[in-house]
Amino acid sequence: MRMRGWRAVVLGIVVLGMAACSGGSAKAPPSHTPSPTATVSAKPKSPLAGAYSVTAVPCVNMRKQPMFDVNVIVCVPTGAVVTADGQSSKGSGLTWLHVTYKKQSGWIANKYLQRPSASSSP
Repeated sequence: MRMRGWRAVVLGIVVLGMAACSGGSAKAPPSHTPSPTATVSAKPKSPLAGAYSVTAVPCVNMRKQPMFDVNVIVCVPTGAVVTADGQSSKGSGLTWLHVTYKKQSGWIANKYLQRPSASSSP
């Protein structure tokens, strides 16, 4: 019993001493205000992104890289619609667009692609 009483006295002295040092009242620790979270804006859509129709006859080679001397993935037929994701590259004196056709992606030179005309819609 004496040991518990002694501990309580020591604890009381420590608490009183802390209160005296802090001006008689216990101060709450400063609250942490989180700094504002940076917002990430969506990447602006490239003007090259969108649907294109193939103009090459009978088809145009879609390639693994934007140059003529690399492997052909598929020959996309005339009139087929491909979707450009907005990426472009210069190579072999041409501008190449990164496109998707039937779940396959590759590069086609833009001189073989044409945007669908707005007048063709009803």
